[in-house]
Amino acid sequence: MKKLQFKVLKSYNALITLMLSFLGFSSSCDWLTPKAMYGTPTADFLIKGKVESKSNKPVAGIKVDISKEFDTQEGQKLVLIGTSASEAGTGAYLVKANDFPDDQTFKVKFTDIDGAENGEYETLDTTVVFQNPKYSGGDGSWYHGKTEKELNVKLKTKK
Repeated sequence: MKKLQFKVLKSYNALITLMLSFLGFSSSCDWLTPKAMYGTPTADFLIKGKVESKSNKPVAGIKVDISKEFDTQEGQKLVLIGTSASEAGTGAYLVKANDFPDDQTFKVKFTDIDGAENGEYETLDTTVVFQNPKYSGGDGSWYHGKTEKELNVKLKTKK
């Protein structure tokens, strides 16, 4: 009789342990709600194109800056910056900024940095707007990918 009672108690303890472990795991793991992830969604915004003179000749030695000013919650002004230079022979450039994946507006500034070596050109300031951007190459998590715009410019020679 004692042996039977011991087997019943052992089975009962195993059943209670199984139920408690199942209830513990099932209440701590919620598969239906999103998991907390810490970070910020980002995307790469690329602006590329060619720098040419008014006579359609490629211009090298042009510094291309991309920037965006914004205010923080503490009232500070911050500037997001990317920089590139136009290539010799082709005048091609590529600048990149990494920012929140949403509609974005960037200031783009073209500045002659080589002086008279390739001719002297006036500085050009313009704005590029990414409206409803389409992203490619994201990782399915925080990085949404990249989007790009083409901006070809013609610079005026300095007088």
